[in-house]
Amino acid sequence: MKAQEADANERAEKRKAEATVLKDQGNQAFKKSDYTRAIELYTQGLEHLKDFVVLYTNRAQAYNKLEKFTEAMVDCRTALQLEPNNVKALVHLGKAQQGLKDYEVAVTTYKEITKIDEKYESKVAGYIAEVNLAESTAKSDMEAERLLSEGDVKATGVHEIGLGDVTDSQAALTQQLPDDQQTTQSGSGQPSQQEPTQQPPPQLQPRPDYPQRSEAIIGSISGSQNPVIVGSNEVNIIYNKLSEGPETTGLQESGTFEDLQQEIIDNYEQTATTIPAHPTLQSRNVGIEEFFIPLNLRKNMAGKTKSERMVTLLKQNIFLDEAQKIILKSVDDLFNQKIVKEIKILLYGGAGTGKTTLLVKVVNSCITLSSEPLLGRFDLVLWIKLRQMQSNSVLDAIFDQILPLDTKLDKTTVQRIIDGKQSRIALLLDGLDEIPSHVLQSKEGVYRVQDILHSRVLTKSFVLVTTRPHMMEYVLEGRNPYAVVETCGFRPQDRDQYIRLNLSDDADMGEALISHLEDNANLKEMAVIPIISQMLCLVWKNEKSLPERITKLYGEFAVVLFKRCNKDMNDKQVMSNMMPIIDDLGRVALQGLLDSSGERLMFDETEFQNCQSSLAEGCRVGFVLRETFTSGLDVKVLVTFPHKSIQEYFAACHLVKLLQQDDKNNFRHQLEQIGEGNVFAMEYLLRFCCGRSMQAAGLILDHIQEMQGDEMKLQRLARLILCESGSKELATKLVRPTRVECESNADLKSLSYYLKRVTPPLENAGFYMHVRKQDLNLFREILLSDSMESAKMIFVHYMLSEEEKEDFSPLEKTIGVRKEERRAQLHIMFYIGDKSLFDMGPASHSFLRMQEKIMPSLSMIKVRPEEVVDLLQVLEECRFNYLYLHSINLHAQLRDVHILPAIGTLHLEKCRLVDDDVKDLISILPAGRGLIGLTLEESTFSLDKVRALIGHLQGFPKLCRLGLHNIGLDAQLIRQVVSQGLPHLKETAEGDFRA
Repeated sequence: MKAQEADANERAEKRKAEATVLKDQGNQAFKKSDYTRAIELYTQGLEHLKDFVVLYTNRAQAYNKLEKFTEAMVDCRTALQLEPNNVKALVHLGKAQQGLKDYEVAVTTYKEITKIDEKYESKVAGYIAEVNLAESTAKSDMEAERLLSEGDVKATGVHEIGLGDVTDSQAALTQQLPDDQQTTQSGSGQPSQQEPTQQPPPQLQPRPDYPQRSEAIIGSISGSQNPVIVGSNEVNIIYNKLSEGPETTGLQESGTFEDLQQEIIDNYEQTATTIPAHPTLQSRNVGIEEFFIPLNLRKNMAGKTKSERMVTLLKQNIFLDEAQKIILKSVDDLFNQKIVKEIKILLYGGAGTGKTTLLVKVVNSCITLSSEPLLGRFDLVLWIKLRQMQSNSVLDAIFDQILPLDTKLDKTTVQRIIDGKQSRIALLLDGLDEIPSHVLQSKEGVYRVQDILHSRVLTKSFVLVTTRPHMMEYVLEGRNPYAVVETCGFRPQDRDQYIRLNLSDDADMGEALISHLEDNANLKEMAVIPIISQMLCLVWKNEKSLPERITKLYGEFAVVLFKRCNKDMNDKQVMSNMMPIIDDLGRVALQGLLDSSGERLMFDETEFQNCQSSLAEGCRVGFVLRETFTSGLDVKVLVTFPHKSIQEYFAACHLVKLLQQDDKNNFRHQLEQIGEGNVFAMEYLLRFCCGRSMQAAGLILDHIQEMQGDEMKLQRLARLILCESGSKELATKLVRPTRVECESNADLKSLSYYLKRVTPPLENAGFYMHVRKQDLNLFREILLSDSMESAKMIFVHYMLSEEEKEDFSPLEKTIGVRKEERRAQLHIMFYIGDKSLFDMGPASHSFLRMQEKIMPSLSMIKVRPEEVVDLLQVLEECRFNYLYLHSINLHAQLRDVHILPAIGTLHLEKCRLVDDDVKDLISILPAGRGLIGLTLEESTFSLDKVRALIGHLQGFPKLCRLGLHNIGLDAQLIRQVVSQGLPHLKETAEGDFRA
């Protein structure tokens, strides 16, 4: 034991010595101003000793020199995790934050130094002076640009705004910060000589005429017209000092405006830094900066429409006149007048599409210092949650929702400030669709909501109102034009990032959910809606999977949506109030799906005339959406479900209720409208019915068995329905298959469920399955079923992961459950695409081990040529039943491939081979071996080279298949050459020859 400890200590000392040498070399490079090389050397040092704190602070210093401030911040925070009292790390962190123009945060960081040791107070004062100077310079530059853009004669340059006499000092401050005392591992504050040093600049004190930031106030600065910048990476809003001019006359009382501004910011610090982690977990919050994901925002182009979208209504098909849209690249674009054109914005979207979260992000910008401000328009941003309004007075709402109970301000003063600064105020009106109706209809109140929306008051103020689609018409009936912007949820890549953030404590779990969605097109499409992504993450995290039955999952979706708007109801009340609404909406949903003229996914509002209250409540909770379109001269109010599968779930709820009401004849009548022509389009409707009722499942399976059509597809649908029903007895209603195809995870689940319940076991059936790593447990269950004992063929298309490097050991173990005497029926084709990830060494070892149990096949598509060559060289000794290479440029590459003596069939398609490659192709296929098939497709060869190849193939006694397709020769010439050289092969189709 002592010997092991001594050995470990010796290795540790060696690593430290090596890291120290690299540190010293990095310091030398730093002194020569070769900061890139210094970073490389410090990084190499960390590879030897990852907890060598000084390497992190040294590298941060070099990063700051290269203005890579984000990287510097990461290193400083790592150093502080290792040594919380490391002064040098705080110095470099403050420098990086200043570089990113997070001025206030930088000041706070520097002040942490004096808490460690007061002896650094004078140096800290110098650092803070530098921050204040940098901030003032940035603000003056911005003010000059603003004045210049407005044509103001005062905007003659930064030097004329009071900075010209500090140019030399500012230049001095661009040098290295003064070198201070680095704390030791124990935090004692002893000097360290480990970091590179430069001569410190003179200690500069701020000039009296430069504004100094107070810790307590983020807002305007007394005696200065320079703005204080407040924003974030996504949104940049600038708070300016109350400026002189027509709008500020009479508003110069000391502190009044600043008090209002600060009280607003204090409120936002409490209300706009976090968001609920999930609608059902209101008590758990997450940081808005960390969890905000950009939304897919689309702005209507005013006056420009297109009529490309055909909608099937009850009595006609119409093309809707839809507004043409432009995509907004970021939330910043919402506040950019060059893009939105108007000072009024209507932001609409369905339930759970991220509208409120977006406003929280905007408001959060008012308390976060920003880099490179984009906008300088607002002195006050007022966020009003309309659902919380008690009266129809936005002034009252400001006091109720934003200002503290002990506010220094009264309503008269606040109203006077707002009236005087209309054009520099942004009003964010959140959730018009949720405002209490009696509030909106009230005729009393200062700054009534409808007066603001319809530009009767605060006409110069910026207004952003959010709503669901059914309230759009109310907003747009006013006089002022609105920029209309739709939030469509997430883009696919942002959806995946959102899932990763919600499951950040277990990265593998997040990737597994993303991969799971790839197998379910409906869920994948729905998950771009933030609320659906949240629900999926919550269920996945709690259960480590999604419910086996999709009926249960959609039922949970409906409950969560309903609960979001009815928080006071208990579970029993939720179900008793929700199900009648679902039934009413489901009746119309079913009529649309089974319409004799074709499936309808959009409805005229009049189709809900018998259930107007259910329609209104359905719109409120997000079950359905209202949309208003102009078609020709008519204005259409249309209703749609958020997704087709939600419409199918509601329709299934209504259909099953017919059975619960003992209306079996009506149920059968509706079922008879589903036949060979539309049964596969109704898959989810049928599965939902079976998931809600065993009786419905039996009737539906009987109905399917009577159908004519694609037998394999009908059998697949029957298995999905059986699995959804959860019934063992209904397995007898399924036709016993002779061939089974599984293309998705759901197919594998339903097959596994069926094989466990079918009696007697299947015999001599062929199974063709697509399997991925996350499907291996299901695949194992299938292999262990009794029906696999007599399987005629088990062909597996194994898809390598695109998310993480593939480990083949789980597949090896899965194959191992197959009895040795039955392995001849098991064939596995490994699919490697251009994004597949695997380690070459371990993969080759796995291939070699697996060939002892089975003969694998390999398919590579759109892979880089050098990767193909490398893999084939590594797998030289591996036997392949089939090698398929597609869309890979192998011209002049085959010469680097080793001999392939153990390949059954070689298929080369779109590999850009020409005459020069024929010799190399012949060289890697030695005659006399076991080649039984060769296919060359979409390459270009001369007749002489084809003759040479045919001559070589005469040396393969087992050759029974040859494919020569689209190789640049006349089909008759190919036929003659093959018949002369390989007369035992007969052409079965053009270019295809078989023994």
